[in-house]
Amino acid sequence: MKQQDGDWHDRMYNNRALVPDSADYLARWAADSRAAREAGPCELDLAYGNGPGETLDVFPAPSAQAPVLLFIHGGYWRALDKSDHSFIAPAFTRDGACVVVPNYALCPSVTVPQIVLQMVRAVAGPTATSSASAAIRATSRSWGTRPAASSPR
Repeated sequence: MKQQDGDWHDRMYNNRALVPDSADYLARWAADSRAAREAGPCELDLAYGNGPGETLDVFPAPSAQAPVLLFIHGGYWRALDKSDHSFIAPAFTRDGACVVVPNYALCPSVTVPQIVLQMVRAVAGPTATSSASAAIRATSRSWGTRPAASSPR
């Protein structure tokens, strides 16, 4: 595999420069995400850990026994926030899924392996000791999921 210099990587991973109308996309995502949160139902900023950015948003399913979609937002580990991606929830909740959108700390304040561990904590949910885990156990039925849907029996 050919080694590339830092400038090459900067060009390849800078979508704001690569996509001429990227500001339009980001503005639309922000507006649609705000609308999704306002339309609800949703539970926002549930802590899944004690670190920076370790919160998640839940958009409950409309009925019981629903599948769960975990959506990890993009941004090349350096940008954006879960709240920028709430817009994805309505399409899936409308089709019967519960949508969970976790946040994570951004590079360079943390490393990518640290972000991976944050996502493990977010997914571990009911097996972890956090307020989000307690909320998941206590309210999973109101979200339309099975209590055991997030962890094996």
